[in-house]
Amino acid sequence: MSIVIGCDSFLALRNVQIGNLSRWLADTRINVWVDPKHLAGSFLAEPQNVALGCLEDFDVRNDRELNRLLLAGSHARKCYYDPATIWADFMYSSHRFNQRKRFRRATSISRAAGRMAGFWLAGAFGLARRWRKDFAAALRNHPVAEIYRQRLRHEGAEVVASFSPEGIREMILIEAANAAGIPTVVMIRSRDNIASKIPFLPFADAYLVWSEVLRDFLLYKYPEIPPDRVYVTGAPQFDHHLDPSYRLKREDLFARIGLDPSRPLILYTMATPTLVPHESAIAQHLADAAHAGLFAHRAQLLVRGHPRTFGSKIKSLQQEYSEARCYPSPTEAEYGGPEHEAQVVRHILEDEPVHLSLLACQDVQVNVCGTMTIDSAIFDKPTVNIFYDLLPGIPDALSVRRHFKRSDTKQMMSYGASRLAHTPAECVELINRYLENPSLDAEGRKRARSEDCGPLDGCAGLRTAQIIQKLRKQPSLASAV
Repeated sequence: MSIVIGCDSFLALRNVQIGNLSRWLADTRINVWVDPKHLAGSFLAEPQNVALGCLEDFDVRNDRELNRLLLAGSHARKCYYDPATIWADFMYSSHRFNQRKRFRRATSISRAAGRMAGFWLAGAFGLARRWRKDFAAALRNHPVAEIYRQRLRHEGAEVVASFSPEGIREMILIEAANAAGIPTVVMIRSRDNIASKIPFLPFADAYLVWSEVLRDFLLYKYPEIPPDRVYVTGAPQFDHHLDPSYRLKREDLFARIGLDPSRPLILYTMATPTLVPHESAIAQHLADAAHAGLFAHRAQLLVRGHPRTFGSKIKSLQQEYSEARCYPSPTEAEYGGPEHEAQVVRHILEDEPVHLSLLACQDVQVNVCGTMTIDSAIFDKPTVNIFYDLLPGIPDALSVRRHFKRSDTKQMMSYGASRLAHTPAECVELINRYLENPSLDAEGRKRARSEDCGPLDGCAGLRTAQIIQKLRKQPSLASAV
């Protein structure tokens, strides 16, 4: 008998490893199925006591009718329940693909407004719920679902879990398990997953979320989900945050990143390259400021690449200084290419001690609007959020400011754990304020910890395992759509 866990995302396997599921589920075999591109790196990461395999290379976008049904259900739900977030996405798409074509851009925006109105009405009439059921039924009848059912029978699967439902492969795995009457679990790994990343949320016997805030948002956006199926577990990726034994010594960390351990550290954490294509200019301005001695107490800057870029040739800074470095160093591998994809999971899991050490040793965090704001609040470290562009002529639809229109970002900003920098000069000023007075906004950070993170006791992995164990002894309720 076994537990099968889907880990389609490059970040999902760390929840198995950091959450120590192989320990808490030691009485059964754990099969982790990953994106085929990530299998080699997952093996090299050496996750303990799990059997690695591949997800089926299913892509709903290759089936025109399935894709139409998916988009209809997804857009109806988002337009009705979270219109601000999806409208920002619609505007971004219209501007990005028609930057130099005003007429086509205006036409695209007009079409987007029409779609918005139509899908909002569909959501108001309950069609999002109906289309979710229709899409689930279509997945269960798909030939790939039959392949999964055969594989699950071969493995003796007692529970099937999705640890990255935002991926394109796990939706059919979970619905195949539902059709086979196997209990299912879906883990929501981040607030932005519900807001924009999950195109289809599979039916499941249990949904695992970080906190009550995330639970409330899930039930608001999916009112058809029975509340007793949603469990607050905390985040397994936070289980090591407050345990110093998982960190490097300060001297070892600073030797690795090439900076001075006796001086304060400003940590700039990058977004994924596709979200803020011009972000390196923002980071470079702060690197130049560090080199010019503009920060209090001779503070240094480290620009931290997004985990998605680890092991690729993407450079976070064009010019480094003794006071401003980037980490990790770029390689020769093309971003998104086969060599990079094969290794990215290994790089992320091996980097965990550096990640935790930087959170503990930083004096000020800087980012656009990333969840690292919440990670930093766990360590009671202040954050400055970027609300400006450095390159001229960037419209609002393509600006970093568009991210602050999203519901998940608004929730994060409501805690008062960070401050917005509206200009480059204000960014330097706010960093210096925090360097001079680290206790500034401590109450907001405390609120973020208590409301957004869920339990921070190092036992989120244990609670996840306990729910999986509970489901092993119960019949599936999600099999009926």
